[in-house]
Amino acid sequence: MKRETLRYVVSLMLLVSICTTGLLGYIQSELELRRFVPHRYFAYTTLCLAAVHLYFHWGKRCRFVHRVRRRAQNTDASGF
Repeated sequence: MKRETLRYVVSLMLLVSICTTGLLGYIQSELELRRFVPHRYFAYTTLCLAAVHLYFHWGKRCRFVHRVRRRAQNTDASGF
């Protein structure tokens, strides 16, 4: 599987996991279930998928931060 395809699959799984965790959390809250295991497991899965997603997109995040810093430095240097 290509890296780009894997990135899309992880992103899609993360989106589904976030929605499912939210839905299960809402159900848990409405039904006042104290030990609702599926919500907990989906929350752990979401955290793991978020870490993998961040790993795949780390380069983009670093480039964005560097670009913002350069813009801020250029703005400060111009006196505006």
